[in-house]
Amino acid sequence: MSDLTTPGRGHPVDEQVRPGDPGRVLADVPEPGSLAEVVGAVVLAVPGVVRLHGGPFGGLGTYLPGRRVTGVRIDESGTEVHVVVSATQPVADTAARVQRAVSAVAPMPVRVHVDDLDDPADPTEE
Repeated sequence: MSDLTTPGRGHPVDEQVRPGDPGRVLADVPEPGSLAEVVGAVVLAVPGVVRLHGGPFGGLGTYLPGRRVTGVRIDESGTEVHVVVSATQPVADTAARVQRAVSAVAPMPVRVHVDDLDDPADPTEE
């Protein structure tokens, strides 16, 4: 078995950046997800969450190179998420599930803001 933690001994990163290997293209190597992207995915997996929300003025998010994770902010004071939840689910229960799910992967405290409700029966929404 090879030692995957020692550089130069079959470490996957060493193999990806070794010069002179025409078969490997660095652009094909997927970038690991940022913590904000992980938090966003965790939030969207919670039943009752419709989407992430950019906050009252749409500016809340995490800016990454070439992309943005709307509705997620992580800093030294903890984690903040803004969501739109389904009106068909109990709002407090959905917010509590989001808080528990995010607490498992992100810095504490976790603050969950429900910015809007999505009512699928409302014909005015598109």
